[in-house]
Amino acid sequence: MARDPGRGLRALPYLLMAAVLGACAAALAAPVSSAARQQAAGTASVAPATAQQVVALILSRNPKLRTYRAVAHLDIKQLNFPYLHPQFGGVEYYTSPGFVVSNFPHVPFYLRSVNFEQTGAYAATRFLECYNISTSAASDDYLLHMVPKQNGRVAYVEVRVSRADGAIRHMEWFYNKSRDHIAFDMDYSIVGGFQVITSQRSTIRMSHIVAVATSTFDDFQFNVPVPTPTPAAPGHECDSLS
Repeated sequence: MARDPGRGLRALPYLLMAAVLGACAAALAAPVSSAARQQAAGTASVAPATAQQVVALILSRNPKLRTYRAVAHLDIKQLNFPYLHPQFGGVEYYTSPGFVVSNFPHVPFYLRSVNFEQTGAYAATRFLECYNISTSAASDDYLLHMVPKQNGRVAYVEVRVSRADGAIRHMEWFYNKSRDHIAFDMDYSIVGGFQVITSQRSTIRMSHIVAVATSTFDDFQFNVPVPTPTPAAPGHECDSLS
């Protein structure tokens, strides 16, 4: 049977772009109460910590951050046929507690479906709700081993969290009965008094696609009006994780 070169074009919006853009929501988590921040600060140097304590530490970050607008620069290089290498820019909008909406006005025609796509699948506010989590510690990080509570394609997720400030440094998805695999490494900078992701590196194997991606973010505007995200329907908050 002849190979269809268009499959790579059609798959990119769903398999790559959702992965490349979505992880930022996990690390820019929602503000929580001062009590939760005190709990997190008091346990950040103690190992091992419970899943609840690590999530509280993540959520203690950027308590005054409600929204932001940032310019996004994406470079996605497919390592196998048809060897696509799109590079383009756009705008990413963040809304607490972990929703991201993106707009890329000059994307290639085969990526237009990513515009105004909304994701909250990776928000740390959903970790305890959607996963059974075990914890350990290594060097300066907490390690979370997260198994979805509902059956699906995802077998488990590994997360590395800074013990010092609750920044999610690394996330990695492993899938059932396949070689599919997604990994992210995030870099942070202080911008306007907030610690935000300014670059992200991704390695992706999904279906027949193997790719690497680099995302950078700049020109941040904080606590400004942004497009309103559409949360998942009640009872379906974890659907997009599996």
